[in-house]
Amino acid sequence: MPNIPVISIQCDWNDVLRLPNGKIWISSKYLNVNSVHDSITTSLNKPDVKIKVNVPDSYQLISYSNLSLILKHVESGLRVAFVAPTKVHNLHKKAVLSVCSAENSLAVSSCEGDQLLVWDSRTNETLLDLKGHGGPIYKCRFFPSGIVIISAGADGSCKIWSAQSGINPVTLKGHVMSVADVCIVEKGRNVISVSKDGTAKLWDVGESKCLGDVIKDQGPINCCALTAIDAECTVENDREIGTENKLLVVGCESGMIVGAHVAKREELFHTPLKSPCNASIIVDETIIAGCADGKIVHINVGNGEIIKEIHESASPILSMLALPNSLYIVGRQDGNCTVLSLQDMYFSTRVQLTGSDCDGIRDLSFNGKWVFAGCRDSYVRKYDFNQINIHFK
Repeated sequence: MPNIPVISIQCDWNDVLRLPNGKIWISSKYLNVNSVHDSITTSLNKPDVKIKVNVPDSYQLISYSNLSLILKHVESGLRVAFVAPTKVHNLHKKAVLSVCSAENSLAVSSCEGDQLLVWDSRTNETLLDLKGHGGPIYKCRFFPSGIVIISAGADGSCKIWSAQSGINPVTLKGHVMSVADVCIVEKGRNVISVSKDGTAKLWDVGESKCLGDVIKDQGPINCCALTAIDAECTVENDREIGTENKLLVVGCESGMIVGAHVAKREELFHTPLKSPCNASIIVDETIIAGCADGKIVHINVGNGEIIKEIHESASPILSMLALPNSLYIVGRQDGNCTVLSLQDMYFSTRVQLTGSDCDGIRDLSFNGKWVFAGCRDSYVRKYDFNQINIHFK
């Protein structure tokens, strides 16, 4: 496959290009090769008094609007669309750790200041400040109902909250180290948590009880993802709902990807990678692992075999998100936030979600209309999914 460079652009490009005599930087970088820096400028087109965008010879301008700039990198043939945020939410004073949005416009986010906030993504109004965790909250997620939240953190517990009242009726205790990630099984009667203690635990939320370890003795686990598979089994316990055909995939600090049948509590495959796995998602029956060495690894969900590796950047991957239409987003430590497609026909298409000035993208969320990116600079940026999806049609 031909090499694809990473194209980066000045974080406030959309503000600068609106004005005459504006100038922004743009750079292209192939892996293990020095960056090539260029400038994009604006001038006033005298006859119709319109702003003209001037790109260097190494790029071809395809289109430009207030929120999107589409270029073709001539040498590689890469088509890249830079999409600016529609809104920037400023709720936290410290680096965002996790963010999740629901279809009802509610959002929840956590930061390094040990804060867990419920807020309205339309008005930016903080609705609830949820207190109870002893330390940072590494993950917060809505249940499918959009009115219940699970949070997990450094204190080794998971807490269930009402997003309407802020009440915390259930705390799940059992891990002996911090909880890094959670998966909600179907409607949420059961949840799975993964921890730095090397275990993935299945919980009965209603009874605040651990039903068993799905995975154990793996060393620190960083992330998890859940999907349905054909291998069904009968579940005897009536407190265990929807696990009979579920595959849990975890990514470990050791670089191991482990797939386990949830109901059987049986490990189905181990796939070693060369670097810690920081994020994992499942798109169209493909496991996608994001690694600390910058690699994106596609893995077969049926047998754990590696399908392909994409290594365009050495910047560690911190977060990933599955989107509709075989799309997914990769958030990196250097602030790069890229949308890719699983389909080969879009091999040379990238959408960059801009705004972060080299601050890491810690978490990503999608509520059916908007993509939210939680960043180390303390902001949550909101992007219109239509502005992303249009480039993969």
